[in-house]
Order: sequence, then C-alpha cells, then structure tokens
Amino acid sequence: MTSILTLFEYENAEFDWTDRDLIALQHLDNLVGAEVLRATVQGGKRQLKAQQHVGVIRLGNRTIQILPKIYRTEATADVQQHAREATHNLLYMLAYAGHLPMPEQAIAPLLRRDLDWFEILTHLFTTHLTEEWQRGAHRTYQLVEDNLPILKGKWRIADQIHRPEQKHRFYVAYDEFTADNPLNRIFRFVVERLWHITRDGDNRQRLGELRQWIDEVTLLPIMTLAEADTLLLTRLNRHYEPLLNLARLFLGGNTLQFAAGDLTTFALVFDMNLLFQEFLVNFIRRHRDDVLSPALQSCDLVSQSKGIQYYLATHEDTSPVFRLKPDLSFRAPDKTFPLLLDAKYKVLDLHDRKLGIDQGDLYQMYAYAQKYACPRIVMLYPQTGELETPLRTHFNFDESKLAQVATIDIRRDFSNAEERSSLKQDLQTILGG
Repeated sequence: MTSILTLFEYENAEFDWTDRDLIALQHLDNLVGAEVLRATVQGGKRQLKAQQHVGVIRLGNRTIQILPKIYRTEATADVQQHAREATHNLLYMLAYAGHLPMPEQAIAPLLRRDLDWFEILTHLFTTHLTEEWQRGAHRTYQLVEDNLPILKGKWRIADQIHRPEQKHRFYVAYDEFTADNPLNRIFRFVVERLWHITRDGDNRQRLGELRQWIDEVTLLPIMTLAEADTLLLTRLNRHYEPLLNLARLFLGGNTLQFAAGDLTTFALVFDMNLLFQEFLVNFIRRHRDDVLSPALQSCDLVSQSKGIQYYLATHEDTSPVFRLKPDLSFRAPDKTFPLLLDAKYKVLDLHDRKLGIDQGDLYQMYAYAQKYACPRIVMLYPQTGELETPLRTHFNFDESKLAQVATIDIRRDFSNAEERSSLKQDLQTILGG
C-alpha cells in the first residue's frame, strides 16, 4: 500500500526517512542541480522540507507530493482540495507551455481518477503514443552495414579485401526503411522505464502492449535529456513534437535517470520558476489579439531574447559577458523595445517596504531598461492566498523608465472559458499600462 505525504513548497512535515532515503535524495539533488527535499530533525522527530521544486518523489512504498506554494493558505484549509486544484492547473499550464501531447479539453477526464501527477502524465504519454503507433510507426531510411550471403546495396570492396576468408559473403551497405530510428529509440527508452515504475494498472497494461509493438526498435541502455534535445524534427514528423516534449519532460524531470539504479525510487519534479515563465509567455502569445493593446499588436514577441544580444558588460573591453535575456521582449517594427516582461515565481510581502522583491531582481530590471533603452518593464508575480487583492504598483528608475510590479492569479480552472477570459482581461490591464 502506497502512502502519500502532501507538502507545499518550503513546507515541512514529519517523515521517518532512512539512510537509504538520504542517499536517494542526494542523488536526486545532484541530477536536478538543486536541493529538492531537505531532511531535518526537529524535536527529536525526522522531517522533510520541500524546496523550490514541485512534483512527485517516490521512495519505496512512500510517495511525497509537492504542491505550488501559491495554493498554501491556513492550516485548516482542505489540503486534498488544494491538491486537486493544483494538479488541475499544473496540467493545463504544462499544456499551454507545450509539454503535453493532448489538447487542454482532453485533460479534464483524467482528473476524475485518483492519480498523482506522474501517473496522469504517464497516461497521457502512453495514450498518445499508442494512437500514433496504430496510425503507423514513424519510419526513416537508415544506413545499414552488414555481411550478407547476397550482394545488396553498395559493395564495400575495401572491407571485403581485408577479409579474404569471407569470399563467400559480401560486405555491403544499404538503406533500410525502418522504425528503428533516433526518435523511436527515445520513445522505446521512456516506455521501458515507465513500465517498470508505474503503479497504475491501466498504465501498466498500455505500456506492456507498447513494449510488444515497438520491440523492433533498439532499446538503449541509457538516454539523457541532452541526447533527446539534439534530435531535430522535420516537416515529415513535426506532429510528434508534443509527444517528444512529454518524453523530454520525463527525462528532464529526472524520473528515468533516478529510476535507473532502483526502480522503486524515482522522481518527477518541475522547476515552477520555469513553468510559470513558459506558461505566461505562451498564454500571451496564443491570445495576443485579446491581451495586447493596439500599440503592442505590431510588435514581435521574442522569448528569452532569441536572436537579440544585449550584454551587461564587456570583459577587458573585448568580450561581451553577462547576456541579458528578458522572458518576453516586445520588439517594435523600428527595432525599439516599448515593453519587456519578466515572470518571477516568488511570493510578495505587502508588509515589507520593498514588497519582498529581491534587490537583485530590481537591479536586473534596471539593467534591462538601460541596455534595451526600454521605458517600461513589467514584473509579473503569482497571486497567492495571502494577497486578498491583486497588486498593481511600480518603481521609478528615472523620469523616463519604470518597473511595473503586478500579481497574476493562475489559480484558475483553465478548462473554463470564463476563467481564461478573466486572465486575458487581467493581462490586458497590466500590459496596457
């Protein structure tokens, strides 16, 4: 029987961790590059404290589910209800960010089942891959070099000369139209590992069927996110992009690497900073006609300054260093920047004179304003349970430049058109100045 401990970001709770758990958590931290769960002892009791990542970590028959901090309110609140709401919103945010292979409306039926995030994402992956494979496996021409009793394709004469004892066989090279290609090897690797660690009966059955169907594809002993990221899609297999993005999500979430040594211990975690940024950028892009003012409609929307290179300084007056990359740049036809946007997944504090804004973040905005010659920077923060009303304020850098600070409520039912419309209106108000 699996027990589930639910935590919010930066919340701690009792958890009788073992030395083996500590080794596993340290391994996870090394993979993620940041601390995910901190093991502590308070009052003689062992505890775990969540950090900045959200997701699911399984340690043997115990599961830790970490929820976004924006759902945390009073201790008497219904944690299970918040867990359902958080799962619902995170799935829609992942869909908007381009990580899920299904349209948003297909997510709702999954939420009626009592599954954690990992099992829901596994279900999405297996369902979509099954549909694609039933339509026909993706096949490409792959160069095959072999030693055959018949002459086929190109005769590798140089190799043949060095093997005179093999005169009854031919060293050949030929193109084979096969499903055993780099894209399907990624899918095969993910299917194999998910089959070992899922605990949902339906998921295991679907993954078992997929293992049989894709048996012709080579199963690699290891697969990393870096290898998956080097795969370039073409116009012939572009429709696999959402499915590949979900496979990358598993690889990048450290689910499969973590599971490689111990199939009862794994993690699927997300950096909410990145997801918050990706969601807002893609939401604004998708609904730009409803969100942007007429003055901004003609702007190119450039995420992470792709193709734009501004640096904070030069090293010894030669090499530019410290590249500046706002989350979203609004570039006008005359190449000026009337607006820059940065999303900060941090909780503000209205009781603080500086609102709890990190000084380094404001320095960063000042650098953006100066180097991009931009009159207005928008800093978007998540609306939390502690903030009863949305925050709208600004800091002046000088007479012509300012940093606008606003909170945005993403604790919404994005399957509801009215809720999406409300978010559009909030963004229109903020971005319109």
